[in-house]
Amino acid sequence: MEIKNNASKLIKPSTPTPSTLRNYNISFFDEQQACINVPIILYYSTLQSDNSVIIFDHFEISLSKALTIFYPLAGRYVRENSFIDCSDQGALYVQAKATFQLAEFLGLPWELKVSMLNKFLACEIHEAGEIHHPLLSAKVTSFKCGGFALSMSFSHKFADMSTICTFIDTLSTISQEMDNTLKLAKHAPNFNVAHHYLKRGLNPSPVTIRSSMEAKISVRTFLFKGEAIAKMRKKLNVKPNGSHRPSKVQVVESLLWKAFVSIDKANNGQFNVSTLTQSVDLRNKVVPKLPNNSCGNFFTLANARIDPREGQNIDLQEFYDVLHESIKNINNNYTKAVTPGGKEYEVLLKPFLEYYEMYNDNDINAYSFTSWCKFSWQNADFGWGKPVWKSVGKMETQNFVIMMDDQEGDGVEAWVHLDEKRMCQLEQDPDIRTYAFLAQ
Repeated sequence: MEIKNNASKLIKPSTPTPSTLRNYNISFFDEQQACINVPIILYYSTLQSDNSVIIFDHFEISLSKALTIFYPLAGRYVRENSFIDCSDQGALYVQAKATFQLAEFLGLPWELKVSMLNKFLACEIHEAGEIHHPLLSAKVTSFKCGGFALSMSFSHKFADMSTICTFIDTLSTISQEMDNTLKLAKHAPNFNVAHHYLKRGLNPSPVTIRSSMEAKISVRTFLFKGEAIAKMRKKLNVKPNGSHRPSKVQVVESLLWKAFVSIDKANNGQFNVSTLTQSVDLRNKVVPKLPNNSCGNFFTLANARIDPREGQNIDLQEFYDVLHESIKNINNNYTKAVTPGGKEYEVLLKPFLEYYEMYNDNDINAYSFTSWCKFSWQNADFGWGKPVWKSVGKMETQNFVIMMDDQEGDGVEAWVHLDEKRMCQLEQDPDIRTYAFLAQ
C-alpha cells in the first residue's frame, strides 16, 4: 500500500497582505508553546471514482482565499525576535494519490493503520520553528475509490485547537462556495490575544521529551461510549450542593490516570509522585469573555498531583477530586490575572513553569492530556459531506493523551501514547477492560 506525492507547492494568499500587517507579534501564551506542528487528518468518502483533479484544484483555490483572511499562516516564524513575518511566502500544499481504497485503509489492523498515519501528512510533526518552515502545511490524498484524506498541520507557535477550528470553519465555508458574507464574518479571525497579552521575551524552558529515543512509542485508541461514561459518573459522589456535573472528559481522564498510577506502582514496586496536566481554554474565563474566534494560543495548564501514599489504595473518586480541584483552581485563581487590564504575568507563567519542572524530573511520573472534544473540526464539511473517520498523526511522545468526541458525540476517543510495555499493561487493566473498547 503506497502513497505517492504528485505535486508540492507553496500556496500564497489570493490577495497580498498589506505592508502594514507585515509583522505579527506573537503573544505571551504563544511564547510558551513548543515549536511543533499540530496535525489533524480527516477522511472523506465520495460517490465519484475519478474526481481527484477537481478536489485538488478546488482545495488549492479555497486555501488561497482562506490565507488572505488568515494571513499569518502564509508567513514564517522568526525565532530570534519572536514574531511572524507575514511575507506571503505561502502554506505548503501537497497533492498525493494512494494505490488503495479508503475502505482498505480503514479495514487494516490497528498497528498497520497507525504506522501509515504520518504518510498522510505534508511535513514531519517536529519540522517547525525555523525560518524556512511553513506555519501551515496541507496534504490531500486521493484514494482509488474516489475518497480522500485531508491533513493539515499547524504551527503551535500560532495556533491552539480553537484557532485551528476557526480557520477550518472559514476554509469549509469558502470551499462550499457559499457567497455568505455573514457566515464568513462569523468565522473571521480576531487577532486580539497578541494585543492584550504582549510577549515578554521569554523562551519556554526545555522539556525533556520522553520520546522514541528511550523507548518505542505505541499509540492506541480507547473508546469510551456514552453509556460507559454514565456508569462511571454514578461511581462519583458529587456534593449535593455542587453545581457541576462531572464532564465526560474529566471522568475518562480520572479513570486513565488511575490506571497509569497502578501500572507505574506495579513496575516500580512503590508509589511515586504522579502528575496530570490538562490544557484549559481561557476564552470563556476572562471577563468579559473573549470571542471564540480569538486567534492565537489562549490556554493555560491545570496541574494535578498525587503524592506517595505507601500501602494506600486510591479510588476513582479521589483521582477525580484531585483533577477537578486543579481545574477549579484555574477558575478561582487565574481569572483575575488573565482578565485584560488586570494581568499578573507571574501568575500566568506559574502553571507553565510547574509543567516544565515536572516533565524534567525523572522521579515524577508525569502525564499530559489535551481535549479536542466539542470542537467543530471533527465535522468539517468542505462540500463532500462530513468525514467518515478522523485521526491525528503519530506523536513520538510518551505519556500523552489526546481526547476526541466519538462518532455519536456523547462518548470519548482517547488517543493514548505510551511505551509498548505499559501500553500492553494498560490494555489489561480491569477498569479499562470494563469501560473501554480498543480500536481494531
